[in-house]
Amino acid sequence: MSEVLDLIVQAVRRFVRREIWLQEKRVEPNAPRMPVDVQAQLLARASELGLDHLMAPSSAGVGPDIDLSDADRLRIAEELSQHRAGVLNPAYGLFDPDPPAQLYAATAEQQRQFLEPLLRRAVTCFRGLDDPDLATLPVDGVRIRAQRHPQGWMLDGTKLFVADAAHAAFGIVYANTELIPGKRSGVSAIVVESDRVGFQRWRPWPTIATGRDTMELNLSAVKVPESNLLGEAGAGPWFANDLALRRRLFSAAHLTGVASAAQDMCRGVVWSRWERGLPLAQGERARLALADNEIAVSASRSLYRSAAEQVAELGLAATVFAEQAAIAVVDRALDLHGPAGGSADLPLERWARELRWQRLSSGGVDQQRLAVAQRLITTFKK
Repeated sequence: MSEVLDLIVQAVRRFVRREIWLQEKRVEPNAPRMPVDVQAQLLARASELGLDHLMAPSSAGVGPDIDLSDADRLRIAEELSQHRAGVLNPAYGLFDPDPPAQLYAATAEQQRQFLEPLLRRAVTCFRGLDDPDLATLPVDGVRIRAQRHPQGWMLDGTKLFVADAAHAAFGIVYANTELIPGKRSGVSAIVVESDRVGFQRWRPWPTIATGRDTMELNLSAVKVPESNLLGEAGAGPWFANDLALRRRLFSAAHLTGVASAAQDMCRGVVWSRWERGLPLAQGERARLALADNEIAVSASRSLYRSAAEQVAELGLAATVFAEQAAIAVVDRALDLHGPAGGSADLPLERWARELRWQRLSSGGVDQQRLAVAQRLITTFKK
């Protein structure tokens, strides 16, 4: 299996560097996605190579007939993000449309209605960046309420910083549950279709991550059936928590991939850029930066790979560390590249902005650390 995995990793690496990098040079530097015709061309090429749905779990019933473990797929995931848009859109979804992890734990009917169309790429879904999944954000931040309705649920409120909502068919909304009017009963996870009466795309909400389209949604008395509720009412943040946490490991692998690509750029520029008549490679500043980068990338890689076997204990920690490591490595890469590092000709300036947005959208460093601490406290056995 190791030989087969090596071949797959090499194929993905070549695809990212030869196909995706080439096409990215032909589009606007902050483009959130490829043009439709180019995306179709790349997808056809990935399918031809047997790479389509490569990252989908075996339970999805799609993709190549290869039994890949989570550790195997994490190794591949690190390669997917090593391009300009890799922080927020690794490989542009060419190897898997990456449905919300919660849908894999949904009922058979919910999977037929929502998951299967996503896997077929027949539709897309919007993603809220301020959802309280995994308790990394306080539920007090939920701005939507869900009230019981004779046919199901009625939702009211606004949803900020929603990604990919412009053309999405549906998305998962977390709402304050009111089983009794006016009395909160936890937070529920509910699938909301964008064609429901009262669903409004209010306005774009530009951020420093200009390579990702985000907007504000308004739900005004949106009625959805009971069948759209994921799990039990009031238990939304814990529904499919293990799957969502495991999915976070792939974010850690993607972030490590970005850091690794930045380090590769550093190793090249220290010989091409000169300072005081000598290549940067012969100066102490550049050497220390390279050493710090290598330590950060290696530690990040080791942590997320270890977390593949100990998800509960290390999953959140791996994501937090990978995020911080990637930010630090890209910062040092910008320094070593000088003025050229801030140019849109290179991916560094986009990585720097989108990594910070990634950190902000997940609650910030302190909130993430508190989430790690909370898990340590609640799982400790005296």
